[in-house]
Amino acid sequence: MLIMEQEKNNVVDLRNISGTDQKESASIPVLAPQKIEWSTPEYEHLEKEFQWFLTAGIITFGIIMSLIILKNIFGAATITLFAIIFYIYTTRKPETLSIVIDGKGISVNNKPVPYSSITSFWVLYEPPIKDLIIIRKEHFVPKTIIPLGTANPVEVRSILLTNAIKEKEEEESLTDILARRAGF
Repeated sequence: MLIMEQEKNNVVDLRNISGTDQKESASIPVLAPQKIEWSTPEYEHLEKEFQWFLTAGIITFGIIMSLIILKNIFGAATITLFAIIFYIYTTRKPETLSIVIDGKGISVNNKPVPYSSITSFWVLYEPPIKDLIIIRKEHFVPKTIIPLGTANPVEVRSILLTNAIKEKEEEESLTDILARRAGF
């Protein structure tokens, strides 16, 4: 019973605050959640229609034939290899990512990224786009884009700021924009 009385004393009823009292209560800190977890596909998979593949095939065939006419067999073989890889990539279903953000860092499919290896972050929220962009200290993978899926962008931002990660505005790269427009 004593615990319930103490909890009642710590609760602030915002419905009864007048205009002058709101300034005083504005300094009440909003606590970030300690842990956020969600699952999301690694990218939005858009089914390609037959016409999409037909157009890509005609363009690829034209490039390959041009290279063969120019007697550039190595170039033709390279474009053929790229076309095969491109086909496999476009028909592949996205993997489901399990993401956890907590006091230690960010974990994607149980692969931890500690806060010490993160330079800055940006929550890109331009519906329907909802991504977390992380700039890392590593030279080989400096920029990582994590889809937020069902996660609340405000909570994600709050927990990252609570853990002293610098927020720096980042924009999508031209390749990301073109890939989305092309249906990737």
